[in-house]
Amino acid sequence: MEIYEHFIKPEEDLSKYFSENNICFLDIETTGLSRKYNQIYLIGLVYFNAEKNSWCLTQFFASSLNEEEELLKKFNSFICDFELLVTYNGESFDIPFIKYRSKVYGIDNKTLNIISLDIYRKIKKDNSYLQLENLKLKSIEESLGIYREDEYSGKDCINLYYQYINTREMIFKQNILKHNYDDLYYLLSIVKIFDTIKDIKSTAIDLNGHRVDIKVEDITVDADILKISSSTSATYEHINVIYYEDSFNINWQDKANLYVDLEVNEGFITPTKKCLFINKINFPFNIDLKDLTQYMVPDNIILLKVEDKYQMENIKNVIKSLILYVIK
Repeated sequence: MEIYEHFIKPEEDLSKYFSENNICFLDIETTGLSRKYNQIYLIGLVYFNAEKNSWCLTQFFASSLNEEEELLKKFNSFICDFELLVTYNGESFDIPFIKYRSKVYGIDNKTLNIISLDIYRKIKKDNSYLQLENLKLKSIEESLGIYREDEYSGKDCINLYYQYINTREMIFKQNILKHNYDDLYYLLSIVKIFDTIKDIKSTAIDLNGHRVDIKVEDITVDADILKISSSTSATYEHINVIYYEDSFNINWQDKANLYVDLEVNEGFITPTKKCLFINKINFPFNIDLKDLTQYMVPDNIILLKVEDKYQMENIKNVIKSLILYVIK
């Protein structure tokens, strides 16, 4: 078994996103998708090395299939001091794979004692707010302006690994290590997606000279009602709004929580794409509010959802316009 260490400089200030000191980012490479029939041949980690005062990317590489047990023992011994394990889809793949393969050899699996943060799962909860076709790592990277030249996928690396153990040609191993290195290095950068999600869901209004930040926390659809729950930064005590009309309701009695219900219509924005929208004619404003999506719609239509994607710029504008209308 071989160990490779690299000192790296993350492009992001990770303390902005993680309060824990002992963080470890994890990514594995396997000979297939089955925990029962396939093996782990590479475990990559990124962590802060206090002795070197630097971030370190370490790779445990099995030079042959019979070195998996040694690789897992080294990994489990190494990982036990960390408090937080960060992965991308690791709670579905990497961690269960390590758990199962460790059990095969009777190795105590130390990952069970570490808090897990799966970036994929956190993003998936907010997928309806993101205008992304899928949540593949490459798609997330490109949405953040990260474009890397990666010739190989994890599936490609399986063939490269078998070519390496059969021929011992270094180029195959180098390509595998490079793929894993890049996956880990850019995993540190995609934490920026949390800022993107926050920005997408946030807006602000001016109330009597006071800035009030509004963050959409949840949106649900109940029959023909779009229910929007938001948190707010309102600090003054006289927030006490309950307002009902045929087309919308607002409840802002608790200054920290704002609830807006909108009566919506269902239709098709294209012959195949369903949408939810409001008709400005049914609302008490019809001048400044405009549809901000890329779709061609009549002037009186404001799109709120297309297929499974909420049109957040429109939704935030509607919320602001209704609040200002009611209060003023």
